[in-house]
Amino acid sequence: MDNLPISSKYRSRPLEPLSDGEREELAGRLNEEFARGAIDTDDYRAMLDRVFAARTLGEVAEVVATLPAKDTFAVPAVIESGTVAPGELVPAKQPGNKGALMVAAGLGTGIAAIILLLVLIIL
Repeated sequence: MDNLPISSKYRSRPLEPLSDGEREELAGRLNEEFARGAIDTDDYRAMLDRVFAARTLGEVAEVVATLPAKDTFAVPAVIESGTVAPGELVPAKQPGNKGALMVAAGLGTGIAAIILLLVLIIL
C-alpha cells in the first residue's frame, strides 16, 4: 500500500463503503492483469476473494496497490477537435445578433414603462 499516494481514496477515505461499480471495476482490472500473465493463479484468486469480500475502500487498498496505475484524467473540455492543422489559428467567430436582441429588449422595456406611466396618470 506504500505505493498508493496519500490522495488515493483507498488511503484517504478507507472507511468509505465500496460500491458495486467500484468492485466490478477492480475485478475487471484484475482480470486484465491475469490475462496478461502479470498475476499468477493463486494471487489472482486471493485478490478476487478480497475484492468481493470487502465492504470498505481500505479493505481493497492492498489489491489496488498491486495493480498498475489507472489513468484518471480526461481531455479538458476547453480542448476541441478542429479542422485546421496543428499550429494554425482558427478564424475568429463572427458576431451574432446579440446587439439586436439587446436593443429589442430595451425598446420593449421602455414601451412597457411608458404604458404603465400613462395608466397611472389616467387613473
